[in-house]
Amino acid sequence: MAYKTAIVNKTIFVTGGTGFIGGHLARELVKQGHEVVLIARGRDTRDREIRSLPNATFVQCGLDSAEKLADAFAGCEAVTHCG
Repeated sequence: MAYKTAIVNKTIFVTGGTGFIGGHLARELVKQGHEVVLIARGRDTRDREIRSLPNATFVQCGLDSAEKLADAFAGCEAVTHCG
């Protein structure tokens, strides 16, 4: 018997979200219907379109900024670390 599983859309936090791997992952997650919160230390100019990705929020801060991270994590249901 074949089972179908429903994909539950989530809000997913992606560190390194403007980098090569994080950017590709973010695009795929959005394509699958998820919302993403992208975090990066700086502005990577190689992929200017990543910040205008639909259903994505970009947060510029390092992993050492506890207050900004706490705000960015609010409402996220999963985390992926690409940075």
